[in-house]
Amino acid sequence: MSHEPPETLTPGEARARDALRQLPRPEADPAFRARLKREFVSGSITSLLGDAARRAAGAGSGRVVRGPWAAWAPRLAWAAAAAAIVAASVLAINHGPRWQVSGVTGSGIAVVGQRPIPLEHVAELAQALRPGLRIQVPPGASLELTAPGTLMIQVAAGTEMALPESPGRWFGRRVTAEVRRGELRITTGASFHGARLAVNTPEARVEVTGTTLAVICEPMGTCVCVLEGRVGVAARGASMEMVTGGHRRFVFNDGRPPEMAEMRATERAPLGELRQRAGNVMERR
Repeated sequence: MSHEPPETLTPGEARARDALRQLPRPEADPAFRARLKREFVSGSITSLLGDAARRAAGAGSGRVVRGPWAAWAPRLAWAAAAAAIVAASVLAINHGPRWQVSGVTGSGIAVVGQRPIPLEHVAELAQALRPGLRIQVPPGASLELTAPGTLMIQVAAGTEMALPESPGRWFGRRVTAEVRRGELRITTGASFHGARLAVNTPEARVEVTGTTLAVICEPMGTCVCVLEGRVGVAARGASMEMVTGGHRRFVFNDGRPPEMAEMRATERAPLGELRQRAGNVMERR
């Protein structure tokens, strides 16, 4: 409340002053009265007042004034830091294996992201691999990529695809790849169990849960050939159909219903060889 003469107050300030004066006087709590009486009789109130004065002096001198919670502040800070360290450690350990270049055939210039790299420079190719980047393999060549223990992908000649993440150990187990043109041959390892790989093409969605298959993007549509296991295949916006080992499903891009038939004979040998190599290479983790 202001102590200035009334004549210096504005009308609004005067109304506020009058309203404050009309408020009832708060009554002291009976328990507080009893405690204050005991401390006065015992003389402990003097030390309490002295502590209060020292705190006030400390505040005036710029020193930190500590309240009852101050003893807990270091513990809370330590707990928060420990929680952050644990969370960061879990995220780091959860990461799936890094993609490696496990094989190259042919020659030419691959493009990783927007970076052209000669296929002969295997170490440079491996260093450039990042999930989500687009990879273009030149005609007459192929590139084999491995996430040890989890996935092996053979990127055929003339293919343009987006590299997926490798599935996490405990969470982040669903990953997505994309193929715009060309062919991917895929096989899964023991660590893939329980994970999901979605492969999107211009006209189809492919759901991989543990198998060996080929996803082929052609001018007329997408063909999915399954050597072993079961793969979900659907036209964009349509329901998923399961394709079992030894069969294929072709999703047309002109609106015709998908076609189910035996897998292409030309895919049996390449997929079988990929599966055999996976047993020698992919399980080394």
